[in-house]
Parts: sequence; C-alpha cells; structure tokens
Amino acid sequence: MVMTTKITESWYNSLIEELADIITETGFTSRWALVEGYHTVGVRILQENDNFERAKIYKEKILQRIAESLGKSERTLYYAVQFAKMYPDLSLLPEGKNLSWSHIVNKYLTTGEKKVTITKGDLMKQIEAIKKLLETRYLEYHQQEEEMVPGYCDLNYDRVKACIEEIRYLQDQVNKIVEGCTRK
Repeated sequence: MVMTTKITESWYNSLIEELADIITETGFTSRWALVEGYHTVGVRILQENDNFERAKIYKEKILQRIAESLGKSERTLYYAVQFAKMYPDLSLLPEGKNLSWSHIVNKYLTTGEKKVTITKGDLMKQIEAIKKLLETRYLEYHQQEEEMVPGYCDLNYDRVKACIEEIRYLQDQVNKIVEGCTRK
C-alpha cells in the first residue's frame, strides 16, 4: 500500500503552479501552431494556382495528389485552402488566437454536412466493380441452381431462385444508372 502525503511546502506549490502554467501555455502554443501551419499550407497551395489551373487541363486531381504525397486527407487540405481564402491575414480571425484547428473547421469551414464529391470517372469505376460483383454472385447462385435436385429441398431451391431474381433486379438498376450517366 502506497501512502501519499500532501506536500504543503511553498517551494512545491510554486513548482506545481509553474508547471501547470507551462503545460497550459505549450498546449495553447501547439494548437495555434497547427492553425498557423494549416493556414500556411493553404496559402502555399493557393500560390501554385497557375500550375494547378494548367494541370486541370489534363484532368489532374491536384489536392488528391498532394494529400497522397503528404499522407494527409484531401478534405484537410481543402479546408486549409478555404481557410487561407477566408482569412488571408490570421489577425482577422474574429476570436483571435483562442482557436484550435478543429474549432476553425467546424465553426468556419463546414455547415455540419459532410460533402463528398466524386468524379464521373470514379463513379463509373465503382459501378463497374458493382456490376462485376453482381455477375459473380449471379454465376455462383446459377451454378447452385443447376446442381440442385428439384423437389429434394424446395426451401433451398426457392431461396436460390429468389437470390437470382434479386441479383438480376439489381443488375437492371445499375444498368439504368449507367444509362443515365452516359446520357449527360
């Protein structure tokens, strides 16, 4: 059993007070340094606008590529750019330095909704993957159907038939989506 005794020496109380101040100050400093860092990242990306405009001609996804190269999320870099656009001068922040990066993102850069943007090319890739998966499942169930002996276990046979019908329905729906995308 460990016994703790309260130290009431003035030197100890002063030490605790000083250490608490250091921890508070470094926490504040590190939060603000992160805000400044993301602001600088946003400003720097905006400075490369001409290069990015040129790259857009070739359908490059600049923020995505930068995010991958840095090991950061594309959304974080997007917020950094938006932050730099909104507040080119950090001294214009309404709340001054009393902000964290998450506070800035939540209060100034989002509306509370998560927005996901997907390109038509990426959508088509996802649809193709869905189509392949559905075709694989269809072939699996169709093979099961062929191997079943009618009347032997009608419950399993009915289940397999229902799965095949559902897969065909989903394939039709995916094809309608593809048709709608290719018309535009």
